[in-house]
Amino acid sequence: MSMKLKIRRRTVAGLLAGVALAAGMGSLHAQAARTGALVVAEDVVPQTFDPTQSSQIRTWYAWQLVYEGLVRADADGKIVPVLATGWKADAAQTSYEFTLREGVRFSDGSPMGPDDVVASFQRLMERGLPYAKDRFKHLESVTKVSDRVVRFKLKQPDAGFLLNLGSPFVVGSAILSAKWLQSNDPKLAMMGTGPFQMVSYVPNTQLVLKRNDNHWNKEGAAQVSDLTIRYMPEQSAQIAALKSGQIDLMFPSAESRLQLRGASGINTVAVPSTNTVRLNINTNVAPFSNVDFRRAMSLALNRAEIVQGAFLGEAVPSAQVPPSYGWAPKLSELKYQKHDVAQAKALLAKAGYPNGVDITLNHLAGYATYLDRFAEILKGQLAQAGIRVTIQANQNAVWLDKQNRADYQIMTNEYAYQADPMFYLMPRPGRQGPTPPDMAELIAKAQTGSADDYSAALRAIAVMQDDLVYPDISVAARNAWVSHNAKVAAAKPDPTLSRTFLAGVALK
Repeated sequence: MSMKLKIRRRTVAGLLAGVALAAGMGSLHAQAARTGALVVAEDVVPQTFDPTQSSQIRTWYAWQLVYEGLVRADADGKIVPVLATGWKADAAQTSYEFTLREGVRFSDGSPMGPDDVVASFQRLMERGLPYAKDRFKHLESVTKVSDRVVRFKLKQPDAGFLLNLGSPFVVGSAILSAKWLQSNDPKLAMMGTGPFQMVSYVPNTQLVLKRNDNHWNKEGAAQVSDLTIRYMPEQSAQIAALKSGQIDLMFPSAESRLQLRGASGINTVAVPSTNTVRLNINTNVAPFSNVDFRRAMSLALNRAEIVQGAFLGEAVPSAQVPPSYGWAPKLSELKYQKHDVAQAKALLAKAGYPNGVDITLNHLAGYATYLDRFAEILKGQLAQAGIRVTIQANQNAVWLDKQNRADYQIMTNEYAYQADPMFYLMPRPGRQGPTPPDMAELIAKAQTGSADDYSAALRAIAVMQDDLVYPDISVAARNAWVSHNAKVAAAKPDPTLSRTFLAGVALK
């Protein structure tokens, strides 16, 4: 069973089997390749290892190396089996039964079964972060039908249900061991069915993983025996470590990529991502509750200038839905994605601020240099229209606390790839004012409609969000890169920027 959205297609290379001798030699080479250690650098430490408790992209990178879901949504929207081998829905599209894969074991060797699926989703529904719970907001119950079948009961049809279940970042959809949960804190440790298992974690320093030799998919098992993630906030230190061989792979910023260009023994792979950088708006408070004020902010932004200045040209202007989605509205079709300072000033006066206004930006400091540059350029551009910005540079914990309590006016943010594109558009519960009734109606109609009509329904929501400049202002979809040394034979990231590709990294 599969459902598709018209999203960028991903090419999958086929492997051709040769004669018996060649196949035997290939097997030996494959075994040889599955040895050795890979050391990877990341900029930001994980907040938690509990896959129901964070909305931050960088935290998800650790989860997805250890945990898996029942299914996975490919980049083209196709749903493929993982821990479930098959599924069926009833005629009302409110009940889904999943048949679990036989022989799946957690990394400690214990079997995975229906009780683990039930326990994982009960945790989500009872104590998950609102961001995680919202992905399954229509989920009513998960029950065991038999030793191999579980049933998901929805309160109403949800066109994005399977897509959310298949997110490669497993936010809220990771399957944990019910028995392990009885005596372990998932915020501090991980134990799943994925390609790697957790060995140790030194806070703010490094996460050590090793290959999960109990993984159900021997062909898809990790290619390296040991994986170490080193948390190095300074990219200059990462570059030095990559050149000296202390690390094998890093995710460079645009300026770091330029520094690595031409470096001996270093190869860089480009990834046109679906990550969108945006400006969140708290519409609970004035002047942001005024639609004309929000429109003025959007019109004051010169997105082409931001792409060049903040991203060094390595991005494209973007509305809420990245332009890589073929059905997304083109920027030329949207009223408030253009740059028009004169109109911004007129709308600012109409909103009641003819002499301008002072506002504060909750900025995530130390997350990425492009985000720091974006904040400064944003300040200058808004000032031209009369909106005077004070940048409040907050570290991760403070920034997140302000976000989750809606204790901010505007804030810089970045949204990762979403298996269900609705989440590029969905207002975040508790982070801004109430959703306009007409928009709430469109969202509900899209979610309860058919999968065939989903893209058109999402497009209509995107057009309305541009008109109302709600719930945020999107600016750009950035590029990304992976740089590695000569020890790495192949590394193939994909546009989701998921770290699952690390399981397939081949060493020389």
